[in-house]
Amino acid sequence: MEYSAFVENRPRPTERRASLALVAIGFLAMIFAGISFFSREDQALGAVMARPTMVTAPLYSMGGMRSADVSVDANRGKAKTRSSAKKRYKITSSGKVFSKMAGKQHLNTKMSRKQKSQLGRKRQIGPADIPNVQGCLPHIKVK
Repeated sequence: MEYSAFVENRPRPTERRASLALVAIGFLAMIFAGISFFSREDQALGAVMARPTMVTAPLYSMGGMRSADVSVDANRGKAKTRSSAKKRYKITSSGKVFSKMAGKQHLNTKMSRKQKSQLGRKRQIGPADIPNVQGCLPHIKVK
């Protein structure tokens, strides 16, 4: 066989584009007509396997707002303690929450001795931030 025989039987690029366009138009027409590509069993299974709704809340801690994704299942699964939070907060027996003050990690050569000493103390978390701490530490009782 000659090479020219194969070349002549091939569809031209314009014919290929036209056939692809027809397939795309037919596909869109089926979608707009409401024809489903899935069986009824697949649709029912999809309804059962729907994802639970997620709620996100901002986390305020240690001297500023931090955007943390505190995702909570709508079905309320097992409450888990955030390991970063248990390292940052200390809860006293009376239920007060304390954390380290911000601003003493670096660039403190220009600070006075008194200022560095005061930054070394623990600060009490205010009542506005208590719900955020309780969300991160669900098993701790905070007053």
